[in-house]
Amino acid sequence: MALGRAVLNRPASIVCGEAELLIIFDLDGTLVIGPPGRIANTAEEQSFLPGVLDACEHYRGRGDTLAIASNQGGVALGYLTLSDAHRRVEQAALTIGADHFRFCPFHPEGTIPEFAKDADCRKPKPGMLYELMGEVGASSEDTLFVGDSPEDEEAAEAAGVSFEWRDDFFETWA
Repeated sequence: MALGRAVLNRPASIVCGEAELLIIFDLDGTLVIGPPGRIANTAEEQSFLPGVLDACEHYRGRGDTLAIASNQGGVALGYLTLSDAHRRVEQAALTIGADHFRFCPFHPEGTIPEFAKDADCRKPKPGMLYELMGEVGASSEDTLFVGDSPEDEEAAEAAGVSFEWRDDFFETWA
């Protein structure tokens, strides 16, 4: 199970069904960017990419459920604390109106012993996607994963859900 787990305090008014989707977003490079040349280590360092907020508002308005699934291997590598990672992902979820998020603090080459391992939650494995789908009650047919890396695409394939590249998904909104 991913350590970074949360359901934000919002009424659960959306049920995935025939018309609604569970749209799961990767975080870094998909929704936000950090300072030049690196990933953000704090919520204050991350900036939303063009079109993200408008697109998310549109999809929430049509009844879709939004969520975030993010590898946060910087915890295992000592670049940020578990608390910082949680705050980064939570802040992004609140900003886009996502009711659910997961993050994976593990990395097989980590330098922090408790987080230095491969884990089922780490993309390209589908653990975080499965957890979010189960929490929301969404089927694989009603789930879309939006990302920017081959690992994101592989996680979607492993979970049996549709995948769309970040640039294609946000093209209309940028």
